[in-house]
Amino acid sequence: MKLSRLWMMAAILTFCCWMNVNAQTKQGEFFSSSWIGAGMSTFTGDIEDTKGRFAIALNTEIGYNVTDWFAPSFGLTNTYQSVGYSVINKNLYMDVLSVPLLLNFSAGPVTLKAGIQPDFILTAQMNDISYTDQLKTVSLSAPLALNWNFTTDSDGDLWFVELRYHLGLTKMNKDVMFTNGWRTPGSIRNCVVMLTVGYKCDL
Repeated sequence: MKLSRLWMMAAILTFCCWMNVNAQTKQGEFFSSSWIGAGMSTFTGDIEDTKGRFAIALNTEIGYNVTDWFAPSFGLTNTYQSVGYSVINKNLYMDVLSVPLLLNFSAGPVTLKAGIQPDFILTAQMNDISYTDQLKTVSLSAPLALNWNFTTDSDGDLWFVELRYHLGLTKMNKDVMFTNGWRTPGSIRNCVVMLTVGYKCDL
C-alpha cells in the first residue's frame, strides 16, 4: 500500500471524528473509533533468521455499548508490514487488510480488548518481485489491546492511546514459500505490535 493512500485515509478519519467532537458515548448506543499506529512486524513459528521491521496501520471500527463497561465491535484495519531476512539481507513487504472482531471491557479510563480477526494479504513483494502467490490469501490472528483514554470532557472519552498486539493463529505460508525452491515444511505465522493514537465518538 502506498503511503499516499495511508495519509488520505488518516485525513478522512480525522475529519469524521472532528465532525463528531461533541458526541457522547452511552449505554445502549453505537460508537465509532479510528486510530493510526506504528510499530514492528515479524514472522514466528518454523522459520529462522527473520528480523522485525517497521509497520504502520490505519483502523476504523463500529461498536455497540451493551453496558457502560462492555461493548462488542468490528472494524477494518489496513496494515503495511515488513519482515527482514538476515541471511539474504532483504525485506519482504506486505499490504494486509484485517477485519477485527473484538470484545471491549472498560474500567474507568482503561479498556481491554480481545478477539479474533481474519487477515487478507493484498500484496507481498521483495525487491519488486511479487510473492503474493506463495502466501495464503487469508489467515487468522488474535488481536489484544490495552487502551487508555487520556482526554475526557463532559461528553465522555475522546482521544486515546493504545498498545496493540496481533498474534498469528494459523499458518500463512503455502507449501512452497518462495519461487527459488525454498520449502517451508512447518508453519509460519504473523506477529505485529504497535502503539496507536485514536479518537472515539458517538454515532
